Amino acid sequence: MPSMASMTVKKADGTTDIVYDSITASGGESSPAVWRQDTGAVAGLPVGLRSLFKLQSKWNGPKTARQLSFEFNQPYAVQDSTTTLYSAKDRVVMTGVITLPQGIPSANLNEVVQGLNLLANALVKSSAQAGYAPT
Repeated sequence: MPSMASMTVKKADGTTDIVYDSITASGGESSPAVWRQDTGAVAGLPVGLRSLFKLQSKWNGPKTARQLSFEFNQPYAVQDSTTTLYSAKDRVVMTGVITLPQGIPSANLNEVVQGLNLLANALVKSSAQAGYAPT
């Protein structure tokens, strides 16, 4: 099993690093591990207005496959000019489930990385930014 640690990812500009600090390790089955962006430009924002990533794992119903569920939640925070308080005007939310059948040889199962790399592909990133699939 992987050990909980902070994660560093690139911002949309492709050069700036964003650190997601480890907040809570998974407590076991169906308990999410949680990361939050606590440094950089968001350091002055209330905790509830910072980007959050959750990852949890569990068996499927018949216990023939492991399922990893993820959620990315990125608030759009704005500051009130009168009170100077911040509030979430909206949020970007990304969720998904990865099903990993346990009867597949590990060499084949390891190729789940291909799907994850497709999500990180420039065409998919561009589609997510535009809000439209390629035409």
